[in-house]
Amino acid sequence: MRVDVVTTPEQLEAAMAVRFAVFVEEQGVSADMERDAQDGDPRTVHVIALGDGGQPLGTGRLLAPHTDEFHADHGAMDAANPHIGRLAVVAAARGTGAGRALMLSLEAAALATHGVDGVVRVELSAQDHAMPFYERLGYIAHGDGYLDEGIPHHDAYKDVRA
Repeated sequence: MRVDVVTTPEQLEAAMAVRFAVFVEEQGVSADMERDAQDGDPRTVHVIALGDGGQPLGTGRLLAPHTDEFHADHGAMDAANPHIGRLAVVAAARGTGAGRALMLSLEAAALATHGVDGVVRVELSAQDHAMPFYERLGYIAHGDGYLDEGIPHHDAYKDVRA
């Protein structure tokens, strides 16, 4: 398995296919809500995990500070920090380390792009059932829970250091 930064339209479409399989088909998220303007923002970093045969296993994205309009409605996130989101791993690849590898890649991108003096605070919005995964990676939940597309979520942050 490897994690690549998405650089081609084909890679982006493969990443979107993973997101649609996980969020729309499995979890019932509205297809209209899954893809947004931030996917095409040149500051957004998309990553994709690929199996040994090149098959897409998972994806995630890093939004630059001040680009996450999704959280403007509940206000818990700090728009001055980069935001990891849309982390999705296909069912067959869960438990293989793909999610962790994606997160490490996104954290490294956040540090390289937005870090100051070797540190950056990264924030995310996690489905409550996934919070133990994020906590194992060092994320700390904060604020009140809320529903997004009918799914319970909490915001979390981590200070990533070089």
